[in-house]
Amino acid sequence: MSTPETTYYQEGGITVTNARAVLGAKTYAMANITSVSMGEKPANRAPGIVVALIGLAIAGCSATAGSDATGGIVFGIIVLGVGIAIAAAVKTQYVVKIGSASGESNALVAKDKEYIQKIVNAVNEAIIKRG
Repeated sequence: MSTPETTYYQEGGITVTNARAVLGAKTYAMANITSVSMGEKPANRAPGIVVALIGLAIAGCSATAGSDATGGIVFGIIVLGVGIAIAAAVKTQYVVKIGSASGESNALVAKDKEYIQKIVNAVNEAIIKRG
């Protein structure tokens, strides 16, 4: 006699039950999951910083070129601003990490920490109730 399937979380393409965890396009058998945790992927601000430094260099070089380089200074400041905006717009990503006998894998990535935490909590609950 099989145990009825209990749903612990369901939203969009995500479903966590006592039998399986469907995380987007991947399905994991709950019997094979040994652990679950939330991880972080820090924001990669390097591209924005590089663009900002290029803008600063353009503005600096144009400023030393003389009084007829106003357009270069303005362009450099605009590029600097774009670089700062790019660096500020990049956000940390959060990951559902699933552990199994074959190792740990990043099962789902999102920018919303609370969303990822809800999924981690649901998978934890399913593991605990599994016994």
